[in-house]
Amino acid sequence: MKGFLAFAAGVSCLVAVEAKAQCATSCSTVTPKHPVILVHGRNDDATRWDTLVSSWSARGYTEGVNLFRFDAARDCGARDYCAVLPGYAASYVNESYAKCLAAFIDKKVPCVNGTCPAVDLVAHSQGTVTARYYARFLANRVVDDLVVMSSPHNGITNCGLVSGCAGVNPEDCANSAFLRKLNGVAPEGDGSNDETPGATFLGPVHYASVVSDGDTVVPPWCGGYFLVDPATKNGSNLDCRRPNYTVDPDSSACFVSKVQHLVVPRDTNALNFAYCEVNRD
Repeated sequence: MKGFLAFAAGVSCLVAVEAKAQCATSCSTVTPKHPVILVHGRNDDATRWDTLVSSWSARGYTEGVNLFRFDAARDCGARDYCAVLPGYAASYVNESYAKCLAAFIDKKVPCVNGTCPAVDLVAHSQGTVTARYYARFLANRVVDDLVVMSSPHNGITNCGLVSGCAGVNPEDCANSAFLRKLNGVAPEGDGSNDETPGATFLGPVHYASVVSDGDTVVPPWCGGYFLVDPATKNGSNLDCRRPNYTVDPDSSACFVSKVQHLVVPRDTNALNFAYCEVNRD
């Protein structure tokens, strides 16, 4: 975590939620800076983004030109995150989906003469973990903005239910080997304890999150934020109903009220916030 501080250091999750309750949802329609890749969640599909595509199509985006929907079933052959995808050798299930996402991005936004155009990523639920892994470990280009909605990337208490696949390590559990790697926590991670590598508030990688107190799938208070010192979160210590963690000051956050998990990517405030975040100056 290095860069311009969006919030004062030491602000708790609860305080950050209150400060961001209105979200930054008002910005001018612009000429989009980079193509946007939309990544849906587990056992879902690309239709989750119908409302976003409709809204953003009136604000400078054209699907198939600078707005692309990744669909795990279509593009990877599976969407249940129950096993490593065939053809994508990986140590983790989520890693294999991230490799599939990488292939999709290279196809839709190809490199030209060794130069790979920058992209923005907007992801929901399990797809946020896929997007984060891609941005941290696999990207062959700049990921300028990464917006996550209802993200389980800090671990969730019902991880057994969400993982829900016989014989598969529950990678969504707090302090799992996979999440330690993703969040820079040793020994699997690089020891940086940094959920926003390469970040400053304005880039080169800008991170933003959307959470809701109506989300019963991903705990709302801390589960979906980018947090400071993820090494402190493990096992029963992950109580996202308490304001006991600090939001990473290199990230932005948007709190939406009483919006259910699957509705967050269709919520007007969430969509406007995401639009403004990927089109920052």
